[in-house]
Amino acid sequence: MHFVTMTHQLAWMEHPAIWLCESCAILWLVLRVVRSPLVRTGVLLMLCGLGMNALVTDTNAGSMPVVGMPSTVVPASPMWQSATFQTRMPLLADQARLGLFSIGDIALLGGGILIVAICLRRTQLRNQVCNAQSLFRLTTRKP
Repeated sequence: MHFVTMTHQLAWMEHPAIWLCESCAILWLVLRVVRSPLVRTGVLLMLCGLGMNALVTDTNAGSMPVVGMPSTVVPASPMWQSATFQTRMPLLADQARLGLFSIGDIALLGGGILIVAICLRRTQLRNQVCNAQSLFRLTTRKP
């Protein structure tokens, strides 16, 4: 297993609060760099998703339960376990009917897609302005 993946998994399983704080710090940096109401919405969605995943993982002793996991599915790591009647907060757990994603995962994906889309759009607009300025300079030069 890759070192970074193992470190990430260990941090998430053993200390979800620390991992959550690290993620919040990164998202705070995104807010500082890209000032946009839509980016704020994306960051808020991501924070909600992180919070939901951390809550269900912490409540279930460091593992993410999977509701409705087919018996043919083998979890990629011991972090995922099939939900039982003792599972706490099953609504926030990974769901087979959501493609083995949780509500928190969907919020994370939605927020991330929104942030990336806004940043790509800004880059595209900035490039169009730069190209227009370069073209203007070329057409207004004296021979």
